[in-house]
Amino acid sequence: MKELAVSYSDEKGQEIKLTASDVVEYISTDSSVTEKEVFAFLNMCKYLKLNPFLKEIYLIKYKDSPATFVISYQTLLKRAEENVNFDGYETEVKGEIPNMTATATVYRKDRSYPVKITVNYSEAVKTTMDRQTGELRPTTMWKNMPEWMLRKVALARALKEAFPSAVGNAQVSEFEAVDIDSGDKRVQEEIKEGDGQKAIDEMYGVSEEEAKERTCPELDSGKLKLYKILKEKKIDTLSKVKDLLKEALPGENWANIKKDVFEKMDSLKLLKVLEYLTR
Repeated sequence: MKELAVSYSDEKGQEIKLTASDVVEYISTDSSVTEKEVFAFLNMCKYLKLNPFLKEIYLIKYKDSPATFVISYQTLLKRAEENVNFDGYETEVKGEIPNMTATATVYRKDRSYPVKITVNYSEAVKTTMDRQTGELRPTTMWKNMPEWMLRKVALARALKEAFPSAVGNAQVSEFEAVDIDSGDKRVQEEIKEGDGQKAIDEMYGVSEEEAKERTCPELDSGKLKLYKILKEKKIDTLSKVKDLLKEALPGENWANIKKDVFEKMDSLKLLKVLEYLTR
């Protein structure tokens, strides 16, 4: 990889020099990150004046999946609060699981109407696959603090919509910085054991849907529709998925499928599954 580098000042005026070697060795969650991904990350850091060494922005990369740039929730909130047009925000959580909702309202001095976003628990909760039962369960943070997490999801989305230039096109993590710390020993051990996807599911709160979408972006819309239908029909375990595939695509062996079955499935088969579910 070429020794790419950028030099810039962060918002505090601190001079930062960031090289491709720094990104690969200290920042990316996986050394397989490509030169193109490193180049894009370096320039995003420079453009947004973010310091990855202060956990303001992360480069999340696992195996063959495309890299994802994630900005910390605290960074987004800080950027919004420092904007001259920021005029405060309000949040409200209503209901009980699974019908819980969170609403965030962000006010700007230069706009007549605030940005108001409502998020449903069922669409926001992050899940991970239970190894023993094959069922999806909420990640630790979502299990222990569902109201707090849903509130942060709603606020992060509202802040990003109200102040889009604050973080560009990077994703925003609703978690505290420690939850997306690639230096976490447990994450590193699980990656060594070949279960890096489980680590990212649990530590970063990346849902099954989001992980698959990043792997195969040209199928995003079809997959989003498929996952929505699966959730509505409560097809939420591997055994139920196997039964579905036996009916929708008979004549093939689905005995040893894993949770990435739809990620690896070609577009024609995905369409057949969708047609079966919607007929």
